[in-house]
Amino acid sequence: MGYTHYFSYHPRSTPFLEAWPQMRADAERILDRVAAAGVRLCRDPFEGTLPPEYEVIAVNGSGEDEEDGEPLVLAPRWPGYRHESADGRVTGFCKTGRQPYDLAVSAILLRCHRLLPDGFAIHSDGGWDAEWRDGRRMPPPVLPSARDLVAELFGGDETSTCPFDRDRVFGPVIDG
Repeated sequence: MGYTHYFSYHPRSTPFLEAWPQMRADAERILDRVAAAGVRLCRDPFEGTLPPEYEVIAVNGSGEDEEDGEPLVLAPRWPGYRHESADGRVTGFCKTGRQPYDLAVSAILLRCHRLLPDGFAIHSDGGWDAEWRDGRRMPPPVLPSARDLVAELFGGDETSTCPFDRDRVFGPVIDG
């Protein structure tokens, strides 16, 4: 295992499709800001192989610097198979291993949740009042927190209550 963020959304729902253009635009602003902070990003983890009709939000860390992990990929449509629950929900995860690009991943997930609070669920191995509040302090580069970055770019109070919702990401746990 490793340090991981989890998410869930309904890619064919009307609210998601309506929010999608803003999610993509805001993700680009986040990626630009994270790159300006000195984090080297791979904005095309597919290396040009994904057909252009499949709009995605995708990012990984720099492979050249050995600061990559698993890419974050969000998309309303996907070429080929993608597991969806019976109600059409896609559940995914991104294992960043606390690499510097984690800031981009966590800020994008937080922004998507803020844009669609009832339709984009998030959960994390990181603590809302720890990693998500304090950001990366060691080793360099020192980076802002996802909460601070989203508040800086989009306003609002990112110190509000924790948005993590394990049940909405993974579904209810059934004891038995």
